Amino acid sequence: MLKTLLFSSMILLSSISHAGSFTERSAFSGQILQLCSESALRVMLFNLGDVALYRQQCNAVPDPLSPPLKLSFVYNRGFTGDEFRKSADELIRRNVDDATYQQIEADLQAFNEGYQDVSAGDRYDIGFSENAGLVLLKNGTQVSQSDSLELAAVYYKIWFGNNPFSGRVKSNLLNGLE
Repeated sequence: MLKTLLFSSMILLSSISHAGSFTERSAFSGQILQLCSESALRVMLFNLGDVALYRQQCNAVPDPLSPPLKLSFVYNRGFTGDEFRKSADELIRRNVDDATYQQIEADLQAFNEGYQDVSAGDRYDIGFSENAGLVLLKNGTQVSQSDSLELAAVYYKIWFGNNPFSGRVKSNLLNGLE
């Protein structure tokens, strides 16, 4: 359980960044998104990094996770691509039923193949828009993409589902929405 929690935290964590290190605006898929909220990524006493939520408008109506949106992660330590893949898979499994998982499994595996090793200071952005689909960028370079709307809807459950990576991170990110 602790190992899973530690691996799961890798998906979110950031590097030599501190609160306030994210820009107020960020481009994604030809649109300008605004910083709505941010949170430290902590597991026990370890600060793994920071995460920020970007949207066109920082409001929760009608759906706080409707596209376009982007999560940006800056890491304080290194993680392997395999650790990201395993964490994403485990966190999605605990947030969806078996039928849903089977429906998105092939798309999930293909998307997660884009994860690469990261070092302290590296950044991952996970964005979703109707025209770009689900996109993974490492340090500004696209490393994976999926057109599956089902996968995009499920993928954000890693952080916003009923059994998210961290209840505190989920709360901090959603509290930034008016």
